[in-house]
Amino acid sequence: MTRQILSLSLLLSLCLWTLAVEEESLEVRSVVSANCTLQCTARYTPGVQYLAVRWYKVSDAPDPGLSGLLSRKLPNGPTQWYVGVQREMDLQGGTRDIVLPNVTCSDRGTYTCHLAGPVGQQNREGQVTLTLTDCPTDGPTEMTDAYLVIFASVVLLLALLIFLISYKSLTKTLGDRSKTLQKVAFLHPNKPLDEKDLQSIKILGPKVSKEKQLWV
Repeated sequence: MTRQILSLSLLLSLCLWTLAVEEESLEVRSVVSANCTLQCTARYTPGVQYLAVRWYKVSDAPDPGLSGLLSRKLPNGPTQWYVGVQREMDLQGGTRDIVLPNVTCSDRGTYTCHLAGPVGQQNREGQVTLTLTDCPTDGPTEMTDAYLVIFASVVLLLALLIFLISYKSLTKTLGDRSKTLQKVAFLHPNKPLDEKDLQSIKILGPKVSKEKQLWV
């Protein structure tokens, strides 16, 4: 009986976790020129008075990050827009949802809703992805990025291969030179010198003139 209760509790927890994940991430599909409302999917704790709600747009590559859109102090503070925001937008009534009138293809993307919690409470965030069905897809750009990654990987592999070949060749050359030096250094002292070795030895002492002198 206890095992069944534990299994049921685990299944219930898994279901609740799945629902929570679905609430935190949402996709809104629309068309160009429509008015879109993006729901704040941040999971708030009941009974907690959050300080502010803020909306950001997630910037894509090559400069990923968050671009601030607007903010409002809760529960009924004025709406403030971040510096540089040119697009018309506002919060819907007394809710935390954002309204984007007359959307264009540049509005598509991922948006983040941030709830600033009071002291002792965690901040909450949720994401909403806006998809406009009549806008061209980003397939060619994604393929170009993939080709660039593959090309860079091939170049790195070639550079690594050249380095390994050069390193092996250098190691072999140094090894052969070391063996030659060791062979010269460890010749037996009692071994008779051959003609080649004798020719390389310089005779010390006064030089004897080869010219014939006539004494009277």
